[in-house]
Amino acid sequence: MCAIPRMSVRPAPVRVQSPLRAGSDCLRIRPARVHIRADSVRSGPERASVAFAPTAGRRGLFVWAVLLVAFAAPGRAQSGSPLSGQEPLTPERLVTAVLERNPGLEAQRAAMNEAAARIRPAASLDDPMMSVAVAPRTIGSAIGTRDDIEISQALPWWGTLETRAAAARSSADAAAEDVQSLALRLRAAAQSAFADWRYVHAALDVNRHYQALYDELRQGAKARFAAGLTPEQDVLQADVERTMLRQAALELEQQQSAIQAGINALLNRPGDAPVPAPGPLPPTTHLPPLAALRTFALEQHPSVRGLQFEQRAATEQVTLAEKSRFPDFRVSAGYNSMWDDHAMRPTVGVSINVPLDQSKRRAEIDAAQAHAHRAAASLIDLNAHLSGDLSAAYTAVVQTQKSVALYRDQLVPLAGSALELARSQYASGRSDFLHVIEAERSGVNAELGLARSEAELFKRLAELGRLAGTSLPIEVPRAGRAFNAAEAPHE
Repeated sequence: MCAIPRMSVRPAPVRVQSPLRAGSDCLRIRPARVHIRADSVRSGPERASVAFAPTAGRRGLFVWAVLLVAFAAPGRAQSGSPLSGQEPLTPERLVTAVLERNPGLEAQRAAMNEAAARIRPAASLDDPMMSVAVAPRTIGSAIGTRDDIEISQALPWWGTLETRAAAARSSADAAAEDVQSLALRLRAAAQSAFADWRYVHAALDVNRHYQALYDELRQGAKARFAAGLTPEQDVLQADVERTMLRQAALELEQQQSAIQAGINALLNRPGDAPVPAPGPLPPTTHLPPLAALRTFALEQHPSVRGLQFEQRAATEQVTLAEKSRFPDFRVSAGYNSMWDDHAMRPTVGVSINVPLDQSKRRAEIDAAQAHAHRAAASLIDLNAHLSGDLSAAYTAVVQTQKSVALYRDQLVPLAGSALELARSQYASGRSDFLHVIEAERSGVNAELGLARSEAELFKRLAELGRLAGTSLPIEVPRAGRAFNAAEAPHE
């Protein structure tokens, strides 16, 4: 472009590449799912306890200093900023930091650990009971103290413990899926925030580039006015356009501060904490078929699986309510020294409760069945909404891909050519200043439109991944092959 400086920083164009590889079983998109077994989750990291003996003298102080540094350094490193350093911010880096520091996800993990810890108590018997009775008048008497000691154990109806454990395990699995679902939402939110962060930086670059062009254009108009070739209105019009760009830059900087505060909120940091400048948006890949995404989502989405486990737990609660109609047992063994005959002192026994109030138990069964029906209906409703939202999100991604291609391949090159021609004709006196201004405005709009469309495409891909139950990039198994989360690559 003649006599027009080019931008030094431009939004990265979106390149469409086919993700299929020879001999591959999958469309190359990476899943976000982390396989968690709720019944094997520990309540916290293993901790080592170390006992120190006091050491006298300077050597002892030195040993204590070394130990303090050794044990305190990891804590300081963990509490430091996850986005420190001069490296450009990337989507993967932001997602990792959000998943590590977000307190909502930590709270959800704690709820999962709580549910997992309830599995063992649910499968355990109640504590045995021990009773002791003493005949007070025999204390200190010639025949010796006479007493009655008994130990008893409550035993529920057959199959009750197994059913309780199954219900607790299903509830723990549902809590684990809640962790996965929240992680998906946080991942999509972080990716969307990165897209906004990238756009506002690209828009400011475009703004600065065209401010420099208007400075150059104003100098040319001022020289032509001094030579009597153009009116002073051209210089004033250049000042107006340049000032409008400065006003737009102020609005972009305000938007930048709001996006920065949003990113820091995801990271549980103060809103004004520094965030590194963004790197380029990653190139998009070829989308899997909508049918494959829908099938994958309805089978593997954490929200769907969570409701499936909740429905299973509700079904187990129905079984428990039905078992409550039958009596529980209590077996006992004791020794009663109040009998003079030694053969009569050892005792064994069994007792049962008599469930006379069957109306109460029928009400409990009805309540459990209603809860199971609610879970089943909620699952059907979720599947319907998920399928519809997935179709809408897929269509939005396809349309945005077309918009990006239109801006990148046609609008931006055409606007650049039009601006170059307008400035050349104005310099030679064959066109007026208004045509140059219009060409400059078209160039700004085209450059900003490309940056906006690229950011919007990345955000819609992130939303599509969230709805499909995966992340960017997405991995969907081909038909006929079962999906195994343990085999899928992770970030």
